[in-house]
Amino acid sequence: MQNLFCKLEDLRNEADVEQNFVRRLLEDLGYSDKAIRPKESLEALSVGTLSSTKLHRPDFALKVAGHIRWILEAKAPNEPLDKHFRQANGYCEAINASYVKAQPVVYFVLSNGAETRLYKPGDTTPVLTLRFRQFENGNVDYETFRKFVGFTRLAPQATPKYEKMISLRKPSISEINRIFANCHQYIYQSDRISQAKGFEEFVKLIALKLRSDKAIRESYPGVLAEKAFYYPAESVLFSMRWINENEASAPNPINTILFHKFMTDLEGDIARRLKKRIFDSGEGIGLKPETIKGVVERMERLFLFGIDADLNGRLFEQFLSVTMRGQDLGQYFTPRTLVKMGVRLANLRTTDVILDGCCGTGGFLIDALADMWGKINRNASLSEHGKAQQRKNVADNQIYGIDFGRSPNLAKIARLNMYLHGDGGSRIFNVDALDMAVTDHDHYTPEELAENEELRNAKMVDRFDVVITNPPFRKQYERNQEGDARVMEQYEIAAGKQMILAKLLFFEMYHRYLKPGGLLISVIDDGFLSTPKYSWFRDMIRSLYIVKAVISLPGDAFQRSKARVKTSFIILEKRKSDTGTTEQPAIFMYGCRYVGNDDPSRDRKMPGDDELRANAQEEVEAVVSEFHAFLSGKGNSEFIVPREKAINRLDVKHCMIERGTMVNAPRKLGDFVQLRNFEPDDVIDCSRHDEPVRYLEVEYAGVASAGREIIPVSDTEYKELYRVHPGDIVLSNIAAHYGSAAIVPDELDGFVVSSEYTILSPLDGTDVRVVWAVLRSPEIRAEMLLSATGANRTRIKWPEIRRIPFPYPDPSAIALFVEHYEKSRAAIKQAAKEYKRAERLLNENLKIGQDRAQYILDAFKPPK
Repeated sequence: MQNLFCKLEDLRNEADVEQNFVRRLLEDLGYSDKAIRPKESLEALSVGTLSSTKLHRPDFALKVAGHIRWILEAKAPNEPLDKHFRQANGYCEAINASYVKAQPVVYFVLSNGAETRLYKPGDTTPVLTLRFRQFENGNVDYETFRKFVGFTRLAPQATPKYEKMISLRKPSISEINRIFANCHQYIYQSDRISQAKGFEEFVKLIALKLRSDKAIRESYPGVLAEKAFYYPAESVLFSMRWINENEASAPNPINTILFHKFMTDLEGDIARRLKKRIFDSGEGIGLKPETIKGVVERMERLFLFGIDADLNGRLFEQFLSVTMRGQDLGQYFTPRTLVKMGVRLANLRTTDVILDGCCGTGGFLIDALADMWGKINRNASLSEHGKAQQRKNVADNQIYGIDFGRSPNLAKIARLNMYLHGDGGSRIFNVDALDMAVTDHDHYTPEELAENEELRNAKMVDRFDVVITNPPFRKQYERNQEGDARVMEQYEIAAGKQMILAKLLFFEMYHRYLKPGGLLISVIDDGFLSTPKYSWFRDMIRSLYIVKAVISLPGDAFQRSKARVKTSFIILEKRKSDTGTTEQPAIFMYGCRYVGNDDPSRDRKMPGDDELRANAQEEVEAVVSEFHAFLSGKGNSEFIVPREKAINRLDVKHCMIERGTMVNAPRKLGDFVQLRNFEPDDVIDCSRHDEPVRYLEVEYAGVASAGREIIPVSDTEYKELYRVHPGDIVLSNIAAHYGSAAIVPDELDGFVVSSEYTILSPLDGTDVRVVWAVLRSPEIRAEMLLSATGANRTRIKWPEIRRIPFPYPDPSAIALFVEHYEKSRAAIKQAAKEYKRAERLLNENLKIGQDRAQYILDAFKPPK
């Protein structure tokens, strides 16, 4: 059987349908290669329902006059088309939702070659269904199909003609980081100014770049779905072309025209009290025209608006993180997937009033603004005027942020972010949020005093529906400091304490500002959820709030800000009375594996980064869907923890996962090994031992190696060190769950370890090689992690180790394992010998590796 394009028997799989049928069909419909956008050029968008959401990209999107007008999904010939309706329809609706005054995507097509269906977005009944043989010239249904989706049918009657188009693409986050770093170095070298000054000037250029890209986004909202696109060059202001056209009349047009216009507009809004200060009055761009051109040239072909809401936060990180301690950066640079998850968990209504009392550069607030605007735009019951009024009200009156950063002024960066991403920022305050009295100081300017007065008059108590926040990791208040003491006196939980961490005060402050029934979504250190030291804090939380959810975040979620803290999202609902009598219901709990880890500390892209980012995005969708299902009473029991399991602790690891369930073993590890019984000569008193010893190191790979040599009396703070001997198992108390366990080999006899290791010896009848292998299995390592104490630096010691369920094989399995184990050990030793021999032969041939060279290396090497 054959039609206009191919034979039916040539369609064996999805790739055949794409190449042999769909591609030829699109060409016949009049679409050029430039108009056909294949899957790899499209962005993955969130599609689905509240209970089941995922990221999706269609196989093809078709562009007419610069906008995507329809999409096509190609499937294998035996693939049912019904199962793909939801994702195709959802993708169309996601694109259309980005437009305010148009719905450009008018159709989507599902085809497996044998059958092709044409739908309108939102309609479950196809407009047209064609069988394979109907794709012939003159066929009535195919001619109708052409009338619906043919290029000339969808093209406007008068398409504007542009002399030149410019190609714009969305860079990856890692590429943005590299470009910002490159611009930093370029500005520093070109103008010889300080890093801080360079940052201030680059912020101005980024503001203009984002303003230019924002104009592009407003005229072409469909950029949401594309990784790269063409745009009329004459309409791109932040470009070398625009500079060349205008510098004849203005020697430095980026500064004298674009930035001057930006400042004039902004100053007018400030005078009318519609906006707050971002740049000083009368300020210009203090860079040489040649330097400005160099920055423009580096960025003119990148499209930055909307790819990362907290773009200025990343810029700030690149320029000034070198002058700040990494721990201070954690509050400013919440990873993007965590920001998105926090906002999605809130399930914001368009009437909600939102607060972040330590907003940093405004990441949570910008995503909240975008989320609420998206819901307004999708509200078909509103007129365009009504939508515009609601959007303005959200931006002007419903988004509040506070940050106390002064050097640099983070509130100004947040205002700039909000201004560029939605004309918001009028409710971003540069004050100490924890000082609920909003105290004036003698050194404040009139503008700062007016800002304080505005916040005092804002009636913050019981005002907010939702708080989404990431409190500072390390800031603390001390009673012996005058300003700190004044703040501490405002908080019940600080009573009687000489020092308290700021992040704990925030939970009481937010309780005061939230409406009864209001929601607090906050990043929190797992130590506050788990350790006995902070049981009083958990009691306070339970008295003020109902705990709705705890979502554990990966240990490296904040790696980009150099904050090595194990954290979670906690979701709390302010009790509707102060008595605390409302019973705590079951709690939603979830352990995340990917979110945050997709934003690594390095800037260079590595293999696997795209997969990790996709995993993180899918995990956000999964967590949000499961949590909302839980709230609706349809939650998965796997993620529901009864209240009685969360009485003493609130960390997910303790409450959600039971110890001893990884393996089905009736015996414990203590039945097979015991603590090493040290002879007196094996215990080294470090205060008296002045002879050199060498550390034994245990790697995650499960092997022992020689460490550095020390003199115990002067080179260590440990009171005692312990000699180990061949056949001992050395287990790291801190890193056992990483697999850090090794058998001491003959060549490391007498090496030493500290009390941070547990040294085990096998009981009679136990093979030490088998114990070592099972110790390093994922199940036993998981059990050790579950049994470990501490949230950030976990430790496990013998009392917990000995109680771990431990499977042990039968004699035939032991014999088979030992046979292969010994073969592998022999192969490793032989490989080492062969390498040494190869090295010796090469050295002899080249006459290298001589004693004189080694003498120079030993005699003149610098200190380590």
